[in-house]
Amino acid sequence: MKKLLSFVIIFAIVFCSVSVVFAQDEYSFDLQYTGTIVKNVEKDAVVLLTGVNGTPHTSVQIKVDVTGPATPKILATDATGTEYDIAQLGYWGPPSGFQVGGDFVNKTEVKTTFTEEGSYTIKLSLVDLANGNAVITTKTFDIEVYEDVPGQNTITNTVTNEIENTLEELPKTGTSVIEYVMYTIAIVLIISIIGAYLNRKK
Repeated sequence: MKKLLSFVIIFAIVFCSVSVVFAQDEYSFDLQYTGTIVKNVEKDAVVLLTGVNGTPHTSVQIKVDVTGPATPKILATDATGTEYDIAQLGYWGPPSGFQVGGDFVNKTEVKTTFTEEGSYTIKLSLVDLANGNAVITTKTFDIEVYEDVPGQNTITNTVTNEIENTLEELPKTGTSVIEYVMYTIAIVLIISIIGAYLNRKK
């Protein structure tokens, strides 16, 4: 009897753990963009909210939290063509929320601009407005913003140009100091030889 009771308890714990994992996997976020993010250069990106057999919710929003050296612009446009800075607002979606459930992929195109270089963290959370803003799922993205494109920054280009200009400098024309010294030595030798020859004649 004790063995049966232990088996039932273990099965219940495992079943509950698996159920929690599957519940968390019902909804997920992804952030997609290409290339390097550079300070003050607008970058196109796509935020994906994916549902896999998701439990229906009638009123949800995407909460947006950004930490870093400065608050970036993250611009998203709704169905009416109105543009919102969701980094400033702190959320995405209508004030009354929107519905989710089942299988779907929701793509939101955004335009981001970071005014300061450094390390940033963007945290996206799907919250249930009808249930006291309970978090349904959340994901954090770590982003590095550069002053310039790595390997092509201003300092590197300046140094490269200076080296190339030095190598390509044309030789100067005219008589050099060494040539003057050689001429002087030659003249002195000639005068010495003539002097020695005249002294012998005497």
